[in-house]
Amino acid sequence: MKPLPCLTLLFLMVLACCSREPVLPSPVPPETLTREQWLQGEAEALAKTLSIREQASQVLMTGIDGTTTFPDHLWRHFDGIVPGAVLLFGYNIADTPEKIHTYIVSCYRAFQTMGGLVPPFIAIDHEGGMVNRLRGITGPLPSAGRVANTLAPEEAEELYYQNGRQLRALGITMNLAPVAEILTGDNTSFLSSRSYGSDFAIVSRYVSAAVRGYRTAGVLPVVKHYPGNSGTDPHDGISTLAVTRETLETTYLPVFRHAFTMGAPAVLLSHVRVPSIDTENPFCLSSTGVSGLLRQTDSFSGLVLTDDISMDALVEGAGSSSEKAVRALRSGCDMIMTSDTDIDRIVADIADEAEQYPDFARRLENAVTTIMRLKLESGVVLSARQTHARSRAGQSGSTVVTSFDNNTFADAVRKSTAVLENVYE
Repeated sequence: MKPLPCLTLLFLMVLACCSREPVLPSPVPPETLTREQWLQGEAEALAKTLSIREQASQVLMTGIDGTTTFPDHLWRHFDGIVPGAVLLFGYNIADTPEKIHTYIVSCYRAFQTMGGLVPPFIAIDHEGGMVNRLRGITGPLPSAGRVANTLAPEEAEELYYQNGRQLRALGITMNLAPVAEILTGDNTSFLSSRSYGSDFAIVSRYVSAAVRGYRTAGVLPVVKHYPGNSGTDPHDGISTLAVTRETLETTYLPVFRHAFTMGAPAVLLSHVRVPSIDTENPFCLSSTGVSGLLRQTDSFSGLVLTDDISMDALVEGAGSSSEKAVRALRSGCDMIMTSDTDIDRIVADIADEAEQYPDFARRLENAVTTIMRLKLESGVVLSARQTHARSRAGQSGSTVVTSFDNNTFADAVRKSTAVLENVYE
């Protein structure tokens, strides 16, 4: 492992949340800097400590095998690669919260042993309703549509906060939710109850409630699927949203824009093709769409995550997984979700692109800086300043929390269930 400069950032994986107050770190920056400036500087410094190969690894979100412990064959599979995020699926979920926590801790430890300087986000799809990988483990979580029909926004925020506490207690730090799409004639067959409804004001209130609830619990919410979907499931084939630019601006985008102004830190893109934006490329591979519409027009500076680049919606004419990853990064995306098992090839090809083209190297480092910023904000890593403060307070600044906090988890389950008394009575 190469020596790090004196401005080294030290890291702590935070696996529990036990307070109603936000668990997001609140460092006191130097008097000459605002907190935003301080965080940006820390993130930039951290990104620069990583090699190009490590940066190329940080921009990937990948699935992983195992249920109770990090499997032996994954040591060969990752071969020293520490991805920026690991996405859990139903097959990763054991039958008790204690076992889930143990499995996640084993993954953190494995990536540490591989020499990873920065731990991955542990992510999951936890929308509620039919998209709930933790059914039977966490408290009940209705679909977005049912939440909007039965709970007031402040009740919904409490529900999502308590669910966030449960996720954080398990060791999960990122949630690919909420769905911020408004129901239209184009997407109802695909989204159905995954959306909060067809009214902008209602959907905006509940999306904001979800964002606030999860962020307060220390879990990074990812609003999705920008800029929208058609009725075709992108898992099954090419999806085209054949609407005018005006319709896109007035119907599909307002909820996302409201979420951005309310502090949504991350957004997941759909694989939809929008001819009124780009006649040649899927949205996630379109510079006009990502850098132009999302980054410039909507002024979004948070994390931009693609959906799985192995989906059928991106099969036709988009190239190999490596080519799609490079194209997505060039378009303005920060993190690439992939179910492709040849992770080493994707990392190598991203790194090769960065070594050959300085403009792409800058784009890669900018993407990693965005990822580092959110890992700092959400407590996945701590800065040297925060670690020093914890040390003076007699707290650990370098070890994983290895014991499962059953009291916090049980309390959050009880309180989330209480919120739903009116729904299930």
